[in-house]
Amino acid sequence: MLLTIFSVVCGLASAVAWFYASRVKVTREQALEQRRKAAAKSGNEPYLGGITFDGAEMRETLAAQSKWNSVGAMLAAIAVASQSLAQVLAHV
Repeated sequence: MLLTIFSVVCGLASAVAWFYASRVKVTREQALEQRRKAAAKSGNEPYLGGITFDGAEMRETLAAQSKWNSVGAMLAAIAVASQSLAQVLAHV
């Protein structure tokens, strides 16, 4: 029973992560702030160029979407694994 509940929770969390991945945007200002912080850490000059589309900086937005897609995929894998384990244990 606990594995089934855990599977459902992970499945729902996976759906939330994938939905957020489809909606997340990093604005130009947020991207420039990230670049400035990274440049300050390394002692380099920040790269201030970029491509903005629909109010979002492309490189950073794609990186954020990739991160949240990975989270969603891992949660889905955990959900499937725990559901499979629950089925195996139920028939043992």
